[in-house]
Amino acid sequence: MRKIALPLLTLSLLLSTAMFAQTTTTYQASHGTVSPGNEVKATLDLGGSFDTVYGFGGTTCYYGTCDVSFSGHPFNYVLPDGTAATLTNLAGTADFRLQSDVKIDGTASGFDSAGVFVTITVHIDFAARCRSGRGGGCTKVFLDGTLEVTK
Repeated sequence: MRKIALPLLTLSLLLSTAMFAQTTTTYQASHGTVSPGNEVKATLDLGGSFDTVYGFGGTTCYYGTCDVSFSGHPFNYVLPDGTAATLTNLAGTADFRLQSDVKIDGTASGFDSAGVFVTITVHIDFAARCRSGRGGGCTKVFLDGTLEVTK
């Protein structure tokens, strides 16, 4: 009896571990847009997209001068297979200290459209090309991004 119980227990543990194994998939984004208020919308290279919904920074954060933390920020995505999520707890940093390479990094979690719990990590790079004087202002150029989804 003991000789049978140990292999069955081992098999049971292996199966339960496999059932709850998490997988992380990284999606690249080579194309996107950045609004005047720094909202980022990106197209995933294999299809799908992500959207930061609102911008980052604010009236007291100028290019070349600040590094801000954020939390409770909305974030939406659609994956190449059509699975989507609307998350409300993106938290991280927006680094505006280098105008030619603004970096936004954040994490969030929640349930996707299939009812699966997900944790995401997003990284965004964009450039702000600003000029002063008449006709001044900033033109923002999306450089690249990644979206990691762990299920």
